[in-house]
Amino acid sequence: QEGSSCRIRFRIRVLLRQEVGMALSPDDTVEEALTKIAATFKSDEKAAEFAKLTDSVLEQFRDKDSRATGLKQLIQLQDQLHIARRMGNYVKEANLVESITGRMRTDETYGLKSMVPMVQAEQSDEMKEMIKMMQKADLESRPYEFLNTPDSEEITVNIKVPPETQMKDVTVKITSTKIRVEVKGHEVQPCIIDGSFFKPVDPAGCDHHLEGSGDKRILVLDLEKATNGLKWPDLLQYAA
Repeated sequence: QEGSSCRIRFRIRVLLRQEVGMALSPDDTVEEALTKIAATFKSDEKAAEFAKLTDSVLEQFRDKDSRATGLKQLIQLQDQLHIARRMGNYVKEANLVESITGRMRTDETYGLKSMVPMVQAEQSDEMKEMIKMMQKADLESRPYEFLNTPDSEEITVNIKVPPETQMKDVTVKITSTKIRVEVKGHEVQPCIIDGSFFKPVDPAGCDHHLEGSGDKRILVLDLEKATNGLKWPDLLQYAA
């Protein structure tokens, strides 16, 4: 399954090089492209962290002595956008940042005034299918099952755990915006989940317990949304 997912990602990278996006001009520089990407993020409240990080990347690269710091932040932006792309969000932006990052890492002369490759405005049918396949593979490889509907006030997260797991082996830390889950003996260490919720929760309404036995042993997290009526696309924020 892991190999299949990697092959899908490789094919997507090939297809994305053939696609253009955003309102890029043939004469756009890296600086102009990143500025447009930042503007796109600023128009979406869920992407505020992306916008802040993109602005910081631009600021660092404008200072010739801060290229190393800028590159480090660019790689961080690339990694965070990769999470969003897995969910089908900001695919074009993620691809462009990935392309720029690759050039920046291998060519010290490549900078803000360098030109960026054009990307096609619409995704091909093959590209859309590849993204769906990648999302499916990612969902299947997750260490947890995420259940949520728009009209539900509660969210359920099921985590498969070792058959011998007891409550004393489980550590769940929840605030209104963050969650960390540790299970002794689980194959995913040091923690199974560690990040920021997609939207705030009410910690007082959250709880967890163990269910099942043997191969069906699971840790169940019952979470209460702070705001009802919103379907979360995932448990964690894009940039978690």
